[in-house]
Amino acid sequence: MRYAYFGRTSTDDAQDPSLSIPRQLTSCEDIVQPLGDEIVAHYWDIESGRKNLAERGNGADGSTFNISVPRDGGITELLTDAAKGRFDAVIVESIDRLSRMTADSTRVEQELERLGVGLFAADEPMTANATSILTRRVKQGVAEWYVRDLIEKSRRGMEESVRQGWHTGGPAPYGYTLEPHPHPNPHKAREGMKKHRLIVEPVRAAVVLMIFEDYCVRHLGMGAICDKLNRDLEHYPPPARNPKDENGLPPTWSKSQIQGMLRNPKYTGYNVWNRHDKRKGRPLIRPQAEWIWSPTPSHEAIVTKDLFDMVTERAKRNEIGPRQRAPHAYPQRVEQRKGRLYPLRGRVRCSLCGRRMEGSHQRGNNWYRCRFVYNRGAIAADAAGHPRALGIKEETILTELQDFMSRRLFGPDRLRHLQDELAKSVTSDWQDHDEELAKLDKEREQLARSLYRQTLRLEEHDDPNHPVIAAAKQRIEEISARQAGVQEAISNIKVTRPTGIRPDEIEAMLQAIPDMRPTLQSADAAELAEICEAFRITVIYDKPNQTIELSAAILPDLLPKDQTPTYTEGPVGVFVYSGGGIRTRDLRVMRRAVWSYDRFQRPGASPTIEFSAHTLRSHQLQHARRRTSFLRKRPDMQSVAGD
Repeated sequence: MRYAYFGRTSTDDAQDPSLSIPRQLTSCEDIVQPLGDEIVAHYWDIESGRKNLAERGNGADGSTFNISVPRDGGITELLTDAAKGRFDAVIVESIDRLSRMTADSTRVEQELERLGVGLFAADEPMTANATSILTRRVKQGVAEWYVRDLIEKSRRGMEESVRQGWHTGGPAPYGYTLEPHPHPNPHKAREGMKKHRLIVEPVRAAVVLMIFEDYCVRHLGMGAICDKLNRDLEHYPPPARNPKDENGLPPTWSKSQIQGMLRNPKYTGYNVWNRHDKRKGRPLIRPQAEWIWSPTPSHEAIVTKDLFDMVTERAKRNEIGPRQRAPHAYPQRVEQRKGRLYPLRGRVRCSLCGRRMEGSHQRGNNWYRCRFVYNRGAIAADAAGHPRALGIKEETILTELQDFMSRRLFGPDRLRHLQDELAKSVTSDWQDHDEELAKLDKEREQLARSLYRQTLRLEEHDDPNHPVIAAAKQRIEEISARQAGVQEAISNIKVTRPTGIRPDEIEAMLQAIPDMRPTLQSADAAELAEICEAFRITVIYDKPNQTIELSAAILPDLLPKDQTPTYTEGPVGVFVYSGGGIRTRDLRVMRRAVWSYDRFQRPGASPTIEFSAHTLRSHQLQHARRRTSFLRKRPDMQSVAGD
């Protein structure tokens, strides 16, 4: 019988996947091999067992661990290959490795049963009778109870830590700094772990108090306060930038930062926890009734409780005021106006601040504009060197985008444009890989011939005590040991592919793309939006240099099933690219050739190789720069249909 192994380990900071995954496989092999069966496929994930089944398969990246078990995919690929009949049964070390949620693990079990694929666990009887089902259901219930019980105890521990005045994690609020204390647990203290309390930072605490007074006493608005702070950044130092907002601009104040400070109850001296709800589809801030407060102040207050309550009262008035005003006498529309469609909605970014540019209809045309000034104010834009007005007409982008896609994605000369450049960039890594593999194969053949010659020497003498026989036996042992080492090295090289794409893979992917130029030319706004979504179009607008950067992703799901290329070294990958270079009026268009290859069915990071072609005043390529970076596999790169 052909078995598929499935393993799962929790997040990489809780366990060691390099030990857990192989250990689980060994437990399964100890059950399967005595039966005369074999494991023909290996699937494993590094993620929590409580995740929703639809979100599984996007856990921690396994490239940072030296995991010796090959990977054919995760739980999603397991179900897909089960439908293809790749194996007859699935085996796990324990049923909770499949999922710690009873409903999800039962759903997977029923799906496999529908496909005629059995599900077995190494710590259960290898039978499918009523008793084994009862045992499994009891174990599933215990696994889910264990997780929920652990969550409840952890929560109660966190609540008690809040009541005792300890900082519960994360950066200190603006105006405070963290004061370390020895950990009360002696074992954790010996490991260097500490607990922290908040202490006031005098300079920034004065800024916090001024913001509260400006808002509640002087009745300044968010915009006015933001401009006041940004006029003198030396005396009013801005908060540390959020990691997701990293860019090359100097830090400045934003309205959202001020609003967050005004709503933070820790400035009253009380320790507060459980304010934020990070679950999807839920409001960001929980109702105040669900907050956990320390019974007494745990650190020095920057503002009084009465001043903080005034913020809440003004916020309520701001929400209620517009509702109580008399409605304007606007003429009633007969039909409700439909929302305007922007084909590039969410795909255009500002190169300066990195934020998405919003769609705007002005003077009969669609535009995309940066909201930096709206979020931070004109004073902040001047201080950071960001233009106050930054926008680009949609027609300008679409003209260049259609030309780019027609030539680089669908045109007959797409191979001629990029194949040589990409082949040069990836040939080096693959050449070293192939040379090393060929060298080891040659050595393996030589060792096999040497072993054969030593065997012949044994047959030449009938006396087992002959010196030649003893020397031949010793030589055979040496050759066998070296042969095992060479075979292991070959296996490691085949598992670990170079961080690059084979030139033949690039050619096969490009040739498999269907010609959509007629559709592209006649597409309306809705169809253009669908095409942009299918090819993951992204646009980066650089106003100071008057350039735009276009990129597109080619996913295996876009290729016709009868044209999907297959390779002996690995499955179909994904690459992202853009290119070209022309000048139109005042706008110089820079096209960057970016190729990204993602081996879905192998562990490891997805390599990306970038080539940039900058065009200034001519169509000629002036220079190219190359760099290699690594990208974590994204959920949206697995299936276009799933979106």
